[in-house]
Amino acid sequence: MNSFCQSIGLYTHKNIDIDLNTAEVIERLRKITYPTHTTFISLISDPAIPTRFKYRGMVYEKNFTIKKRRCFFDINLNYPVIKGSLYDQNNRTTVSTACIPSFFQIVTLVLLLGFFLVAVTVNIKNGVQDFSFIAVSALMLGTQYFVLKREIIKGKYDFERELDHMVQKSSNTVLHYPYSASL
Repeated sequence: MNSFCQSIGLYTHKNIDIDLNTAEVIERLRKITYPTHTTFISLISDPAIPTRFKYRGMVYEKNFTIKKRRCFFDINLNYPVIKGSLYDQNNRTTVSTACIPSFFQIVTLVLLLGFFLVAVTVNIKNGVQDFSFIAVSALMLGTQYFVLKREIIKGKYDFERELDHMVQKSSNTVLHYPYSASL
């Protein structure tokens, strides 16, 4: 499925080097991830998850599968699934991430493609010159595709920001300024 998503532009893969060790990254990912499945069918709905968790999914010792959780009034249903693995290399941790659409989003895209193909077939078979049905189905298919593509780019960006925030949070943020005794 990854090769299919990559061929249509709905798959991104990136390796990110960070200055934390693997245990710290796993610990911090567990702090922001509610342990549940990433599918849309779950016993716990996203608004029922406590607000301190930004993601839902499973975080293991060397890999993770997470998805951004929806907030209470969030109408966005197209958050991608972020799969990743961690490994140490030259005293740095490399996080290999892949953002893909969820199974439900792929099924929706395939159903819209089928709807478009049916519209074209019916129009050609009947010899009808009314192309509004084809135009509407093409518009629905194109909109779904570009929304998925935008959400994958946005999901990758948000997760990279979260990793960057983890690294900045771990660095020494207390600044020591020399105080002058003459006041």
